[in-house]
This record gives sequence, C-alpha cells and structure tokens, in this order.
Amino acid sequence: MRTLEHIAAVSVFLVHCAIVVLILFGWFVPELRSIVYILAAIVLVQDLLLNYCILSRWEFSLRRMLNPRLRYDYTFTSYYTYKLTHQRIRTQFLRYAGIVYLSFFLLITTFFTFASSAIG
Repeated sequence: MRTLEHIAAVSVFLVHCAIVVLILFGWFVPELRSIVYILAAIVLVQDLLLNYCILSRWEFSLRRMLNPRLRYDYTFTSYYTYKLTHQRIRTQFLRYAGIVYLSFFLLITTFFTFASSAIG
C-alpha cells in the first residue's frame, strides 16, 4: 500500500510540474495557447479563492501518509526550492509573484487575442 501512495504522490508531483512548465512556456506553442490560458485562469482563481494549490494539498496529503512528520504549508514552490537550495523563499512573496504573473499573463493574452481578431 505504501508503494501505491508513493506512486500517487510522485504522479501528482509530475502533473504539477507539467502544469507549471505549460503555464511558463506553453504560450510559445500556438497549438497549446488555449489550454495554457485555461490552466492559468484556473490556477489564478484557485489561488485567489483558496490561498493554496489543490495539487499541492493532494500531493502532500499522500506524502504525509508515508511520513507523518512531514511539515508542509501547501506551497509547492517554497517546499521544493528549500529542498534543492536550503534557502527559504517567503510563502507570501511566492503567492504574490504567482498572482502578478498569472494576472499579467491573462491580461496580455486577452488583449492580444482581441487585438488580433479586431485587426484580422
């Protein structure tokens, strides 16, 4: 059973990483732009309404089943940055940086979508 929980936690982690990469770089691929736009909107809404990422909460609930002493504040980026660099990045900073990035991304994408449809 512990193996199944580990596989599930790693799977959620990989999906989470894929979503982060898609939101950061997916707009370079024209075929993915609508998917990236929808993902960014979902992530922004969940961050504004819930103050945490659903995937992070799910992953670390699974990881806590494997290690009950695991300390985690539901911030994917701060947790893994600390694991990699042993430097803490404030959760508040990461949250605001994410909100600003996603907001500007959605505003710019919306603007250029409407501007290009008005021109052409």
